[in-house]
Amino acid sequence: MQLLDVVVDTYARGYHKRRETVEGNADVPRFLFMTSGHLGDALTLSYLFPLIQRAHPTCVIDVVAGDWCDPILANNPYIRRLIHLNHANTNRRSISRFAKWRDHIHTTKAAIELLKEESYTASIDVRFSDSPMHFLLPSIKVQKAVGFGSRGFGGLLDEEFFLPDGEFHHLDVMLAMLRSIGVHAGLSDIEPYFNFPKAARLTVRQKLPFLDGRPLLVLFPESGEISRFLPHSFWQQLVGKLLDETDFLLVGCGQLPQTAQLMDQLADDYPDRRDRLHKAVNSLSLSEVAALSELATIAFTLESLPAHLCSIFCPTVSFFKNGTGLQFFPLANYPDLVFHNHQFSRDLTIDRPGFTSVYVDQFNEDVSNQALQWLQMTVAKKA
Repeated sequence: MQLLDVVVDTYARGYHKRRETVEGNADVPRFLFMTSGHLGDALTLSYLFPLIQRAHPTCVIDVVAGDWCDPILANNPYIRRLIHLNHANTNRRSISRFAKWRDHIHTTKAAIELLKEESYTASIDVRFSDSPMHFLLPSIKVQKAVGFGSRGFGGLLDEEFFLPDGEFHHLDVMLAMLRSIGVHAGLSDIEPYFNFPKAARLTVRQKLPFLDGRPLLVLFPESGEISRFLPHSFWQQLVGKLLDETDFLLVGCGQLPQTAQLMDQLADDYPDRRDRLHKAVNSLSLSEVAALSELATIAFTLESLPAHLCSIFCPTVSFFKNGTGLQFFPLANYPDLVFHNHQFSRDLTIDRPGFTSVYVDQFNEDVSNQALQWLQMTVAKKA
């Protein structure tokens, strides 16, 4: 990494930072956002767009992202153009490393051809953990390049950011970057949203015809990282309590075989209550999951995308095992409870109405009991 920094810094001083930039139309600022992240990253990035448009009403926003982010970004009303670049280091598809790099090179070339058509007021690469897209900067016209310099290619940036000491929320550091384009806001100004086609409200009812207005609980027991899954025994214990002490219908969502196996196991565990356990694994689009969450009384999820998405539309309980704690606590529109085992976030929270975080050493029956008690209190308040 140090050698890469030396080479890039030498190039930047000798050529890149002496570049001539084409002045854009000051009345129509053009902002380019870049992210090599996944669906959860794309969703929370989109929360920033209304803040930008509020500060720059005539602006246009283009986004470079992996095509796996299309379910989140393709219908976003704030984005003018969505450009695909499938970064090899963050590609989670079940293909060979060689195939990932071939796709990376192919989509990089295609992205550059599209980006060369524009001159941007500013580019902002929001990736701070790994795999930024600063390597695009020599090929595009941008007046100010903003990003994090800690992962290489930092010499190509005009405004370089570094992570704060201690724990932080990922949107806080992104909001700090937005100040470089005249957007001044805090976490309390963010209003989470997800735009999805209205047709999803119809198709989710067609796929799940048993939805009849009874109290509904969405169960989303998976995440992008297998190491963050909870054992089936935890969910079996929790669902047993839910079936005993509530009259909810439970709909299990996800895409992975582990989730399908869990739902089959639950049906076997509670044969007399199979009519309240419904498997919707690998059958709903992300838009339909959002539409289902609108109908739900509450959701139980793991961390990352499920926690962020469901908490936009309904009260949510999330379990953050082996995650980054505060860094990705969800910003919710409804009461939100997070159980986590991140030691450095033990006494930390975020200042959002209805948000509660609880540090736990292990995910056990005590956690199930606390979750159920919170559910009952939350439903009682809602009623």
